[in-house]
Amino acid sequence: MLLAANAMLDRGRDQLLQINGKSHSGVLRRSLSAAEITKGALTITNTGSEATETVVSVSGSALTPEPAAANGFSISRSYYTLDGKPADIGNASGAASTVKQSDRYVVVLKITTDEAGGRVLLVDRLPAGFEIENPRLVAGGDLKALSWLKSGVYPAHSEFRDDRFVAAFDFFQAGDKHREATVAYVVRAVTPGKFVHPAALVEDMYRPHRFARTAASHLTVAAAK
Repeated sequence: MLLAANAMLDRGRDQLLQINGKSHSGVLRRSLSAAEITKGALTITNTGSEATETVVSVSGSALTPEPAAANGFSISRSYYTLDGKPADIGNASGAASTVKQSDRYVVVLKITTDEAGGRVLLVDRLPAGFEIENPRLVAGGDLKALSWLKSGVYPAHSEFRDDRFVAAFDFFQAGDKHREATVAYVVRAVTPGKFVHPAALVEDMYRPHRFARTAASHLTVAAAK
């Protein structure tokens, strides 16, 4: 990697550019803040005789929630009460919802792929007002009302973090017959306020163009009276 980076630097030393009308020679690296971008356009012109490569990376949070999308996978996220009744909370439609502080719910994630095989990563980021509770409630079968929660493919790895639930699947070991998986975990509404409800995402770890996500939305946790 160091040799490749050095070769790229050598190749760029002779390039000639104009940055907003000012001459520049060699490799250009520029980091712009949001405030700098709003002040005006950054115009870069190649004035040399050789073609040059341009890479632009953007990081930040979207001002509007992303819609649901799918390519090679499908994903659904559903919520249930602890007695197994459906709860209308931030589903794939992206609609905003309200819950009460201290309420507990079971989050059910189902993924399906149109191709056999693959190493698959599932990530469900939590709204800031939610926390994951004891994962053994679902894994150990303690929630009798949700005994129908069964999956043909079990996670090769799972994590219950402060801000997200993560599960990895090896569909190569599952074989051609099993192209779907279902997982669940329990959350509690802890902090009152209005929060972004991020999308749940599934992707093939080695073919990232194959992915699916639910719609993002907003969630309000009302303070307990």
